[in-house]
Amino acid sequence: MIAGETNVNGIYDPSVEYDSAGVVGWLAYSYVYGPLVPWGPNVETHLARSLDHGATWTFEQVVNASLPVTLTLLDGTSVDGVWNYEVATLVHDPDDPGREWKLFAHRIFRKAENNFEGEQNLPAYSWIVFRWAADPAGAWSSEVPLMSSGPLPPAPYDLTQVAINDLDPSLAGLLVYSEPGGFYRDGVLYLSLTGLVLTGPDRIVLLASDDHGQTWRYVGTPLSNADAASIGYLKFDGSSIVEDAGRVFLLASPQSQTVVHDGTLVFEFTSLGTGELFRDGTGAPSVRKHVPPQPDFLSERGAGQSDYHAGNWSGGLLMPQLNLPDFPEFFQIFATGERPATPTGAPVLAPVAGSLLLAALTCAALRLLSQGRNRTAPP
Repeated sequence: MIAGETNVNGIYDPSVEYDSAGVVGWLAYSYVYGPLVPWGPNVETHLARSLDHGATWTFEQVVNASLPVTLTLLDGTSVDGVWNYEVATLVHDPDDPGREWKLFAHRIFRKAENNFEGEQNLPAYSWIVFRWAADPAGAWSSEVPLMSSGPLPPAPYDLTQVAINDLDPSLAGLLVYSEPGGFYRDGVLYLSLTGLVLTGPDRIVLLASDDHGQTWRYVGTPLSNADAASIGYLKFDGSSIVEDAGRVFLLASPQSQTVVHDGTLVFEFTSLGTGELFRDGTGAPSVRKHVPPQPDFLSERGAGQSDYHAGNWSGGLLMPQLNLPDFPEFFQIFATGERPATPTGAPVLAPVAGSLLLAALTCAALRLLSQGRNRTAPP
């Protein structure tokens, strides 16, 4: 549980980052609440802090608040709903004075209907937003509409600074970008994104900025649906870029025939600068390890969209999973105890101030409990 947080429907989408000394940890996460229990419809970005390497977390502030709105569609009809902020990623950029902390999130419109038939989100009305701060505990900048595909969103919402599809001809068919995963290293700010088409996720795209987010360039496509098929899956989603033991990894959530997010797959970059991953003799991406969902409460949505930081050694890799039996707080985040650089089945665990509940995970993942239950886990 996050001390000081009120978990109505739960928390999800963890993004964990530490300061340069590796002492103070920060967790950005999605907070779900609203009258349509347990599904919201409101989702906003909250921030928590840890002083014990992820053993416990304390709520700090709301950074992106969900906002009610009446949206006018292209056909002139009006729809009541909310602007939500999902899948935020927090990045520490120590070389940008006054803007050392950066937060990217997916702003998306969701209909405020009291039924659950069909898609409630309208992805066409969405884009990537950007904020920054000198200190996560302090004031954050105003929201900047940063990125979208270019063809979408439609006017009058086409206000983003970067049309991602214009960065490279290979991106022309993509309609929406989501699930940002931020990372800073050697003067370069990286952002991995899920590129979507009408049928859903199509590929994981890597962008980079050499001037702390002022301008952006296309690096490459580390993973595609063809790569997913080569290792027995359908699609990839929910990526993040992490460093462990001096190596840089790409975390991604694969979709199977039965589970939308079949846990987290760990891949390793041969070159972050070119977006290339290690591959086997057939050209398939080499899976370093698989952190699966917890089978004792597995749902069709599964689990994935994970993040990791070496400073978070009390919890290791953080992974969200929908816990249906825990009504109404369906959305939760779990500390797996895993490190990307260690082999599957060999999590490296450190003492935790609090209690840990052993879960029935194939790879011996752990659910972090601080203050009774683990609600440090965003939805």
